Amino acid sequence: MHPSPKSVIQRLFRFVFGVGFLIGWTQGTAQTPLRLAIVSDAAQQENHLLEEAIKTEVRTLLSSRYRLEFTERYTHADTAIIRSAIAEVYADQNVDVLIGVGVLTGDIIARQRKHPKPTLSSIQLLGVERNTTAPDQTGSGMYNYTYIQSPFYVQAGLKALSEICRCSKLVVLTPPNLAALHLEDQFPPAPSGTEVRWIELKASLAQTAQEIPSDAEGIYILSALNPYSPEEIRTFFSTLTDRKLPTFSLLDVPMLGYGAYAAFSIEENLRKIPRRIALNVERIAGGENAMHLPVQIESFSNQLIINMQTVNKTGLYPNWTVLDNALLVNINQPNSSNVLSLKSAIALGIQNNLGYKIEAKQTEISDKEVDLARSNYLPRLDVESNGFFLDQNTVNSAFGTVGTFNWTAGATFSQLIVSEPAMANIAIQKLLYESQAQAQKQSELDVILEVSQRYFNYLQVLAVADLQNNNVKAVHHNLQIAKNKESVGYNGASDVHRWQTELDLAKTELYTTNAQLKAVRYQLNEALNRPIDEVFVIDSTERFDRFVGSLNEVLTGMIQNQGNFEVFSDFMVSESRRNLPELQQIQWAISAQERLLRSNKRSFYLPTVGFGANYDYPVLTVDPSEPPPLPGIEIGNLPSWNAGFNVSIPILAGGSRIAEQQRTKLGLQQLQVQEAELNNLLELQVRSNLELVNASYNNIRLTKSAAEAAEKNIAIVQDLYETGQVDVITLVDAQNALLGAQLNATNASFEFMIDFFALQRSIGQFTYLGTETQRAEFLQRFMEFKTK
Repeated sequence: MHPSPKSVIQRLFRFVFGVGFLIGWTQGTAQTPLRLAIVSDAAQQENHLLEEAIKTEVRTLLSSRYRLEFTERYTHADTAIIRSAIAEVYADQNVDVLIGVGVLTGDIIARQRKHPKPTLSSIQLLGVERNTTAPDQTGSGMYNYTYIQSPFYVQAGLKALSEICRCSKLVVLTPPNLAALHLEDQFPPAPSGTEVRWIELKASLAQTAQEIPSDAEGIYILSALNPYSPEEIRTFFSTLTDRKLPTFSLLDVPMLGYGAYAAFSIEENLRKIPRRIALNVERIAGGENAMHLPVQIESFSNQLIINMQTVNKTGLYPNWTVLDNALLVNINQPNSSNVLSLKSAIALGIQNNLGYKIEAKQTEISDKEVDLARSNYLPRLDVESNGFFLDQNTVNSAFGTVGTFNWTAGATFSQLIVSEPAMANIAIQKLLYESQAQAQKQSELDVILEVSQRYFNYLQVLAVADLQNNNVKAVHHNLQIAKNKESVGYNGASDVHRWQTELDLAKTELYTTNAQLKAVRYQLNEALNRPIDEVFVIDSTERFDRFVGSLNEVLTGMIQNQGNFEVFSDFMVSESRRNLPELQQIQWAISAQERLLRSNKRSFYLPTVGFGANYDYPVLTVDPSEPPPLPGIEIGNLPSWNAGFNVSIPILAGGSRIAEQQRTKLGLQQLQVQEAELNNLLELQVRSNLELVNASYNNIRLTKSAAEAAEKNIAIVQDLYETGQVDVITLVDAQNALLGAQLNATNASFEFMIDFFALQRSIGQFTYLGTETQRAEFLQRFMEFKTK
């Protein structure tokens, strides 16, 4: 069957149309090649962060219109290799644009008499005014050449350093590969009254530190210190800090983390350079001459950042004007080797707390009271010797038994055999000792609670200070956005003034919190009985998630499971009655009162039985009288002794025993009422604390969710504000909402720990501080209680 003529025509039309569309689409999508060569100061083996960022920005902006090709030449900062690489690129017909990366490469490119190809320098540390011909000074004025003015404000850094150290002798450390630039001759003059000495970095930073003169007062590091290891850099900064030398670094990150004293915020500036290079490449590819492209980035800022941890170590504090205009990092990292953790703080509290020491001494006294009571039932032996003179009449009438001087010796022995008051006293003193031991345990629990609460208060205020410091940084960032928008005429000065107001208020809150942090530090030291102003640092492992992770899953599960919550509450009440020293203390007191009452009753009929003996011996008798002549009887100074038992039975005591018995009964009844009241109060405390723990634990989840939502919101609103889609009030509200949500989340976390320790105190046992065996026993008791 043959196709119809109409069908053939339709097929032919579709074929012609398809071929035409394919040819048109292929021609429309063909991309013009754009070949770029990068010549860099860096070595081949180094991290090429800036180079990769430039390539990423160029690809993002131009890859849809051009077929991009990149070649890189890494020169190891060797001037000969740099010049050779530049010449090769200019001679290479397959390269359209040259991009120089690095201070040395930028300076060599700027010194070129001619630029055969469009050429860009990523960072121009030194000015090129000697070659500038552009009348408006917005571009380079050099054909085919543009650059980006350096984001490194060296002159401003030297001025800031001299203000910080209030000094006049500064040292600038420069890498050897910049020696050819003769920086000391090309930089503007140092601040008035300041002497600057330039020193090249040596093969090792330890050797460099030795080269720094002893009269130096501040160090400016004009280098990224790339050739050195992080450990060597940390040691270098530590050495300078020990010498009390403030250091100002070319880079803020990572040098402030290594221990630099101060730096300008350069990281944000460096991020803007790749984007500007990509925009310049786009304009060059579009036909503009590089000489007319702007060389400045108006949004560059020289925001001062001060590392307060290093400030504390040097003991050299900037004045308030400098601090007010700076962003602060590590604001609450004091210079101290005294590291404090929760458990070590509790151990110190128990060891040093004055209230606990008083109770411990009272327990020792009670122990001695038991010994004193027992002594009444132990035998007594007294030995004595007497010497005395008598008148003659007394001697004459004594018939030879004494003399004018007499010296005798004797011994007395006694043993209590039966005595109800003595036996009662021993029993009562033992019971009172047990009661006092519980009072000491109560004091120990109170010390643990007090120390832990003050410790968590300190961590809480410390966390709040960090949040407020981050808020200062965020508000400052918003201020920079407003200034950038004002500089291009996008909005007026009102936004700038509003953010300046917010910044000042944020700093005020931060300063207030820092003062509060010192106050809670004083309180913690007082609880530990240490010098009130003693400085300490918190153990770096002490984090809230670690605290919560240490809690038993069954415990947190009971808090979250409302169905089992009532059962768990009953169990905790039973634990309090089992453990609380307050209850045991009053129970021992009741037992002592009951024993006293039994003694009162027995005093009506039980006798007291004792044994005693006495022995006297005449040692010397001087000038005795003559004894009378009695036949068969010899009178003289002979030893004498006696022994006997004593039995005493109470008959009448004037009603005192009845009154004493009645008084003891009333005292016992009073203690029993106090026990009932104490049971009620302690149960109230347990259940109330458990409710607070339940609420604060749930608040952690809710406030954390609110903080996460506020963080997402601020990111959106900030982008909208930067593009002009929302006004300043919207961003201010979002910023304040973020801070409020973060503060609520932080406070909820530490309030939970404070409430949790209060709950542990109310049951008389800190299972959080116990051993794994003790925790397992706690859970076993709960399982048994649950199945009853």
